[in-house]
Amino acid sequence: MNYEEFLRYIEENMEEVLLGTEHAGEEKDKEQDVKKYDISLHKVVKNNGIVLDGLTIRKEGEQVSPNIYLNTYFESYQMGKPISVIMEEIAFRYQKLTEETRLEVSDITDFNAVKDKIVIRLVNYDKNRELLKTCPHKRYLDLAITFRYVVSKDVIGIASSIVSNTEFELWQVELEELYHLALFNTMREFPWKMDSLVKVITESIRKQEGNALPESLLQELEEMENGVSMYVLTNDHCVNGATCMLYDNVLRNFAKVQDCNIFVLPSSIHEVMLVPENTETEPEFLEELVMEANQSAVGLIDLLSDHIYYYDREREQMYIYGQN
Repeated sequence: MNYEEFLRYIEENMEEVLLGTEHAGEEKDKEQDVKKYDISLHKVVKNNGIVLDGLTIRKEGEQVSPNIYLNTYFESYQMGKPISVIMEEIAFRYQKLTEETRLEVSDITDFNAVKDKIVIRLVNYDKNRELLKTCPHKRYLDLAITFRYVVSKDVIGIASSIVSNTEFELWQVELEELYHLALFNTMREFPWKMDSLVKVITESIRKQEGNALPESLLQELEEMENGVSMYVLTNDHCVNGATCMLYDNVLRNFAKVQDCNIFVLPSSIHEVMLVPENTETEPEFLEELVMEANQSAVGLIDLLSDHIYYYDREREQMYIYGQN
C-alpha cells in the first residue's frame, strides 16, 4: 500500500478493530454496534507549519476525542510491521487516551477547572505566523511562547491541546497572568535537567541495542567531560525542553557557577545547548553549528531557531547574539 491507500484502509477498518477490542471474549451484537464510532481523517497544522494526517475517533455519546497522527505509523508499516498490529496499536492508543482524559467541552471554558494544567511551549515566531493568529502568545526574541492544556502525561507520551483565542477570551484573564501561571505549572510538571554533552552522548550509546563500542572507550569519552564545555538543558521528559531556558534562575545560576556569560544554542524545540563564554569561544562557529544542524539533523517540525542567544549575567537578560 502507498501512503494514501494506508490512510484509507485505516479509516475504513478502524471501527471493526475497536469493536473487536471492546467485545473481546464475548459475543458481538452487530446490529447494536452499527455506527458506534465516527471515524475521520483530517489535516492538522503542527509546529513550523508542518501538516500531519490526524485520525479522529469519536465514540457515540462522547463530546471530545483525541487526535492520533498516522505519519509515524506509516513509517512502521514501510519497515515491515503488519497492518493488523498497527491497527491494534492505534486502538490501544485511543483507549488509553480516552480512559485517562475524559474532559467535557464545558470544562475547558472554566478557567478555575483547567488553570493548573496549562503550560507553555516555545515555537519559532516567523514559521508559525498563521497559527499565532489563532491563539494567545507572548513574543520572546525570535520566538513565541504559546499555551497548551495538558490532557495526559504518562510513559506513552504527552497529550495536549493548544489554547485558542476562543478559550482565552472566555477566561477573561490577562496575558501576563496566564504566562506566569503557565510557567509555574511547566516548571512543576516538567522539571529541568542538565548534563554535559559528552555524558548525554555516552548514555545514548549505552542504551542503543547492538552497541559495538567497548565500555573502556565509553569511559574514556566520559573522562573528556572536563574538556568539553557544552551542556544540554531539557526537561525530565526530553520533550519541548527548550522552554527550560525560561525557568526561574536556571540560566542565572548556571552563569554564576560558570562565572561567565553563556551562549545558548537552540538545537531544537526539545533542548538547548549551553556554552560558557571564554577566550576560546568562537560565536561564528556556534552560529554555523546551529545552522548546519537545522539543515541536516533537525527535522523541520522540531526546528526552533537559526539564531544563537547570549545570556548576559550582569543584566540577567538574554539576547539574540549580535543584536544586543
